[in-house]
Amino acid sequence: MSRYLEMLSLFGVAGAHPGGLAFTKTVLRKAALPSNLPILDAGCGTGQTAAYLGHLLYPVTVIDKDPVMLEKAKKRFASEGLSIPAYLANLEELPFSSETFSAVLSESVLSFSHIPSSLPDIYRVLKPGGMLIGIEAALKKPLSGAEKKKMTDFYGFTELLDEAEWKQTMMQHGFRKTETIELHQENTDHEPTTEMDLSLSIPPIYYDTLQAHYELMQTYSEYMGHCVFFAYK
Repeated sequence: MSRYLEMLSLFGVAGAHPGGLAFTKTVLRKAALPSNLPILDAGCGTGQTAAYLGHLLYPVTVIDKDPVMLEKAKKRFASEGLSIPAYLANLEELPFSSETFSAVLSESVLSFSHIPSSLPDIYRVLKPGGMLIGIEAALKKPLSGAEKKKMTDFYGFTELLDEAEWKQTMMQHGFRKTETIELHQENTDHEPTTEMDLSLSIPPIYYDTLQAHYELMQTYSEYMGHCVFFAYK
């Protein structure tokens, strides 16, 4: 795991993707999932999105490969009176039977996984006609080879794709249709875009990592963005 991901875990950063929970809510409204459909939050982090879905009475299940993040999610669920099944697992080996979920949600998680293994397993656990909802890092403009390596090394991305490459990747792994969605951020609830649940002890190096992240995002703001896609089984 990259130091960047370790930093997110120790700081308990929720909604690390641009726009945070407010943007996620916009994406979920666009997806318009019926409230009785089982959803897997694949890489739930501190459980912010899963708690939101739980309060809307969706039957949601979560996984995360980071035990620190998963404990923070469980603490959130307990404090909010939610009973949400939570599993320590990764996207490449999902601990569920085939055709279990009607939707799988990935918020800045696929980019850090081994995609040739994670996408087939996500496809496996989706019901026929099910939907993968992705909010993932995406290049807005091409980077040089050296710059791309700098970004992947720092963040721990296994892939750094543009929107067209995300669509092609979905098709290569069996999804019958992929729509990329253009959405403007809505924040009618005036929510903070970033929420933190700090660990008791955070070594100073992770504060340096957070600062380096801010500097990289500023330097590469013309190149680094995100894309939203709905991929259908």
